[in-house]
Amino acid sequence: PLLKRIAELGGYFVESYSPSPLVGYPGALAVNFAAERGNWPTILGKVERAAVDAGGDGRMGTWAYPFDYVSSAALAEFGKRVVEGTARLDNIKDLIDCYAKYTPGAKWNAGYRTDARSEKIVLLYQDTYILGRGYMNTTDIEVPEKYIGIGR
Repeated sequence: PLLKRIAELGGYFVESYSPSPLVGYPGALAVNFAAERGNWPTILGKVERAAVDAGGDGRMGTWAYPFDYVSSAALAEFGKRVVEGTARLDNIKDLIDCYAKYTPGAKWNAGYRTDARSEKIVLLYQDTYILGRGYMNTTDIEVPEKYIGIGR
């Protein structure tokens, strides 16, 4: 209901908790993907056309490729490359290259963060795609160091 009303009446929906063209949009905008299964550029195009036609042009966003699907493929690829010696386990660029392999046209960014228990983790994100407008280029923005430690 939220997506349907945003498209119809106004407002913004940047992306869902699990950004994907499959989350919320098919039901809200009556989009069927049966024939496009796994063809992410075509699926995104159908969602984009439906959102624009419903009035959501430039106000609704998502990731172009579902994180769960891409992570399965990209992390398997990363593991393969590490074992083969063509990638290093501690190299974020090598990790991003594996994600990029399965997401043509999308950009990724990542960085190391330390949680409250001082465990090293990688935060990874795909650029947000605004339906009717294209990518936001958020992956090109560097967060100033002074904001990294806020809340610690």
